[in-house]
Amino acid sequence: MEGKKLLLPNIGLETVHHVHADDVAQAFCRAMQYRSTAIGESFHVVSPVALTLRGYAERLSRWFGREADLSYLPWEEWRKTVTPQDADATWDHIAHSPSCSIEKARRLIHYAPRFTSMEAVCESVDWRVEHRCFQL
Repeated sequence: MEGKKLLLPNIGLETVHHVHADDVAQAFCRAMQYRSTAIGESFHVVSPVALTLRGYAERLSRWFGREADLSYLPWEEWRKTVTPQDADATWDHIAHSPSCSIEKARRLIHYAPRFTSMEAVCESVDWRVEHRCFQL
């Protein structure tokens, strides 16, 4: 990937809001611990803050010791640059640009995520690199 532009769909301002599996488990445990306030409620279980696609690309590039060289394409053009499966997965992530509040979960079940969206993604990427489970 060195020396290549990273193509992002649209203008890269769509948000995604990832969560670490440990934080999901924490929310379930806290819902059981605070059962009386959790019953009948629904909670957003995500990291404290969502990030834009551009923010992810810039931070991941820096994480790999590079500066992001970004270009943007309208969705219909961008989707032609990836596999249909990757296009579908990307659309599922960005179509609604999720940015959820965890305030209700903090207040009612004392949810306190340990990981940011970036930390969750970097741990996942680290694992994939270590196990050579990636395609470039």
